[in-house]
Amino acid sequence: MNTITNAQKIYELSKIWKEVAYNFAFWDKVDIDWDAEYKKALVRVLETKDLYDYYRELKRFVALLGDGHTDVSFPNEISQDAEYFSMIPVYFAKPGDEIIVVAVSEDVKDDIPLFSTLVKIDGTDIHDYIKEYCYPYFWHANEDACSIFVLNSIVFGRRGSGAVFTFAKDEREYEIRLDRVDPSKILWSKTDIAPQGITSQRLISSSDVHTVQITDDGIAIIRIVSFDDDSMTEKIYSCFDELKNAKGYILDVRGNSGGNSSNADAIAAMFISGGFHSCYAEAQIYEPTYKAWSMFRDDFNGLSPDEAQLKYTDDAFSLKAYRMQKNIFYVKDEGRNVVNNAPGKLNGPIVVLMNQSTFSAAEDFIDVMKMYTNAIFVGNNTAGSSGQPLCELLESGGFFRICTRRCIAQNGEDIYNKGFAPDFRIIPSDTDLAAGRDIVLEKGIEIIKG
Repeated sequence: MNTITNAQKIYELSKIWKEVAYNFAFWDKVDIDWDAEYKKALVRVLETKDLYDYYRELKRFVALLGDGHTDVSFPNEISQDAEYFSMIPVYFAKPGDEIIVVAVSEDVKDDIPLFSTLVKIDGTDIHDYIKEYCYPYFWHANEDACSIFVLNSIVFGRRGSGAVFTFAKDEREYEIRLDRVDPSKILWSKTDIAPQGITSQRLISSSDVHTVQITDDGIAIIRIVSFDDDSMTEKIYSCFDELKNAKGYILDVRGNSGGNSSNADAIAAMFISGGFHSCYAEAQIYEPTYKAWSMFRDDFNGLSPDEAQLKYTDDAFSLKAYRMQKNIFYVKDEGRNVVNNAPGKLNGPIVVLMNQSTFSAAEDFIDVMKMYTNAIFVGNNTAGSSGQPLCELLESGGFFRICTRRCIAQNGEDIYNKGFAPDFRIIPSDTDLAAGRDIVLEKGIEIIKG
């Protein structure tokens, strides 16, 4: 179904508007008139000609909320259709501020050197292009963390669409026209660049979401790309007898998209004695009677939340009514008491590797490790997006998420759209990519050995 009736457009947009108004966890963090934005979005969605453009407008509407757990996803019939999701024959990485070419097709390999830097699209500076054509459609409050969305929006689009791309390499700029084609038709060029190993490593456990390796000099490297697999914990626990003899531990959660926080707690438990707390949070409470009472309070008009807090410090009823009216009355959740079921405690120096693509439950893992261990953290700030989303299907085939519960760092860090900060900030460069070096892991091993 690539078309949608106006009635259904109105209904689905209104459903998102309504659910966000009452369930969104961050109304005290954003400064937008949600009703006014709904009216603007209503005009735009009614002007769309097909399902693809319709969902783009839904994504634009929800992106105004500036939260990494609040978004809209395309129906499978759109996201899996090359008519709408074709790609240019180039793929990129964005380890820092620059966008670097890391893969090219056989057709363009002689025209685009690997590890070139993308500097312009259709003559527009790439940073300006991203702000105008990419950012309006997805969360970007933490620009580092949204890099994968930026790259995908540059690479993918309607079949046959394209642009003039300007690259720079060795202080020389060059242009090439690239059009989007069916991804299944692209023959990717092989590269001679091989990852540079720190030292030889012996694999002792693996799955689709984790690997456990021991280096020749006795350092355990546990890499976890998702906490969504409930069987992962037992697989790692089964290695405990080998792990306990390691000289140190590197826990790599770079690129970990999150999943089940209970699994994150179970891995952290191997480095903690006894039970511990996890997942401190706040959730919005709504009592409609207070909102009804607030309608007669002219003294609320024009007050910001900070001003109301100051004005009604000694008037709990008025402050509650004001906050109910704004949907910003929160109750703190002191988290859960985690029973430690790990087979024992691993002793030795710990380094945690993290980056801007460490999200959600992986940030809950960082929170626990910061609070209860002496781990040293290396890499980049995490995404700054963790919470409990409300997920709802739309009749037109896609779905939307709204963050309803916001996580709070136990150590007092303000992580909202900032993330947890590392002890050592290490950002790979284009030179590191070209050399196949993992300088973040290198730093971790250096710390363990030191």
